[in-house]
Amino acid sequence: MKCQICKGNEANIIFTQIVNNEKIVMQICSECAKKKGLILEFQKEPFSPVESLVGSLTVDPGTKDSESIPDLKCTVCGLTFAEFKKSGLFGCDKCHEAFGNHITKLLKQIHGLNKHEGKIPLDISGEVDVYKEIKKLRSKLDRYVKREEYEKAAEIRDRINTMERESKR
Repeated sequence: MKCQICKGNEANIIFTQIVNNEKIVMQICSECAKKKGLILEFQKEPFSPVESLVGSLTVDPGTKDSESIPDLKCTVCGLTFAEFKKSGLFGCDKCHEAFGNHITKLLKQIHGLNKHEGKIPLDISGEVDVYKEIKKLRSKLDRYVKREEYEKAAEIRDRINTMERESKR
């Protein structure tokens, strides 16, 4: 998209401002952002929060400081890890596979976890609760079988079977 101010350069900044409870969004280029004072003098390019977070991943704590993340590249879209660091955006649905463990580290850094445990829609929350309970019971069943406590294992097995039958109704 072209810059909404100069209409010549490619827009690479989305500027959002709220004035009198009204949201104004403009897509502008770096040049116009500099002229408007949106980019500080010491910044070479617009600030990228993702780049600052990913930047800390360039040195693995278990390696020497001079060793950095290898230059990874998605085989589908060709996006490099360095390009991802700058934009914070994947090029395709396979980039997460190409960047693998480095993305996992990034998610842990940002969120503290690397898996999503968000809210569950009300219309399926009951099903999810049953699924979680069955999962817990299966791990309990495995423990009882390993300890050769077959009577307890049989009780758990029966509870699982009952819950599965009831959930299919």
